[in-house]
Amino acid sequence: MNETVPMKPEEIVSKTYCPLPFNHLYVHPTNMASVCCAFQKGAEKRGGLPNIKDYKNLGDHLNHPFIQDIQQKMLKGEKVDGCATCYYAEEHGYQSMREKEIETWHIETFRDFTPPDLENPKLEFLEMTFGNYCNLACRTCHSDLSHSWIDDEAELTRRGVIGNPLIETFDCETPAPLKVTVEIFEPLDGKWDVSKFEMKNNIGKWIDCGIVAIVGQNVTSNGLSNHSVGSEVRVTLTDNTKVGRMNIEKEWHPDDFKDLQYIKITGGEPMLHPDFPKFMAQLEQQNVYCFIFTNASWVPKKRIFDMLKDFKFLQVFLSVDGTGEVQEYMRHNAKWDTTEKSVRKWMEWSVTMPNVQIAWAPTWSLMNASYFVEICNWWLGLTKELLRDKNWNLVKTNFIYGPSIYQMSLLPSDTKENLKSKALEYIEELKNGDIRMSELIIEMTEAYIKFFDKNSPKQDEDLAGYHKITETLDEMRGQSLKKMIPLTYKAMYEIEKK
Repeated sequence: MNETVPMKPEEIVSKTYCPLPFNHLYVHPTNMASVCCAFQKGAEKRGGLPNIKDYKNLGDHLNHPFIQDIQQKMLKGEKVDGCATCYYAEEHGYQSMREKEIETWHIETFRDFTPPDLENPKLEFLEMTFGNYCNLACRTCHSDLSHSWIDDEAELTRRGVIGNPLIETFDCETPAPLKVTVEIFEPLDGKWDVSKFEMKNNIGKWIDCGIVAIVGQNVTSNGLSNHSVGSEVRVTLTDNTKVGRMNIEKEWHPDDFKDLQYIKITGGEPMLHPDFPKFMAQLEQQNVYCFIFTNASWVPKKRIFDMLKDFKFLQVFLSVDGTGEVQEYMRHNAKWDTTEKSVRKWMEWSVTMPNVQIAWAPTWSLMNASYFVEICNWWLGLTKELLRDKNWNLVKTNFIYGPSIYQMSLLPSDTKENLKSKALEYIEELKNGDIRMSELIIEMTEAYIKFFDKNSPKQDEDLAGYHKITETLDEMRGQSLKKMIPLTYKAMYEIEKK
């Protein structure tokens, strides 16, 4: 590690600069090249970023015109449209991914990094996925990142709980008691299904009239008992496009990794994917820092440890969001006994490996916010028991921005104030205790307190969406928020609905 004097954040290039467009590629689970995992995908599509199979080698990404345009804008201090997530975080007082990457590449790990020669860029940082294979269907996830979500997502769409429906409106051309037939503009033999046929009654309320028949583009309903010529009609169409299993498809070449210093491997659940061993064999591990994420839903064995042991430095991030039924509810298909065994196995292995560190990567949302102190104490207890004198030195804290229906700010005001008060007491308890590395939990707790104040711009809509999707998923999955996460149920149903 270079010991040159690190740069201060305010001295680094420009106010909109981020290292990632200068040295990085994110391989999205859809096989598409991406600026980073936070960059807005619509902007990438408009910018023409390709499937990674179209690159002769992965380094070609940094010479793509869209990436070069981003580089120039950042060097000039101009804002980039696709970076809105980071700008929003910074405007609201939270550390953004942009700021975290500046710390990594200029202050902490790679202190001598400077934006490369734009004529001869080097792909030094790769964020890799292996498609959407994942054995869990976490509440805050979706089918792009987990194939276990595919069936549930299709059913939620069929029920009209999720998705962006398309509405076509018409004027009725026949009086009651004749049936009402309208011709749909969007093609019904492909992307769209008809999910609802409504008419407005004489007091201006939309009534679901049911569907009698669909023939070609014509949709027929019985209509209202008293509809007339000119009565308003609206037909709701839902997108029936289905996401399937996705795998990363590319023939790897040594040139893809020749400048690689740092690889981040995310999911799905990467280490369970059948392509994982072949990919790992391509890397010159002794020259590379590796950060890899796991949902800790399975217990690692020697075969996995042998694939990872030779990295210059390895950090394994354990995505555990709760204990017991809290974890099982939020990370559907997880079994707590297995999760705890997995965490223990990773910790026990790391103690024997000087180049390996274990990190905790919880995701905080309104679902587990009421269990914050309990979950932190579980983690601290394990580190004290198993890691002993070995530094674990990192908590990778994630707070839910989206889906917005899970933001902590949606909790009732009384609940938020109570949790903030408990968090402040917890900080004092940690400061006065003798638990090693507790400063990392204190830092996370301070951020946790701030996130309660990140108010949603569409709070009523988000609350309605939260209740609808929670109740529907509970029914579909045979789960119960009331039984499995009672503190969250109390906040969202007994307090919030008063």
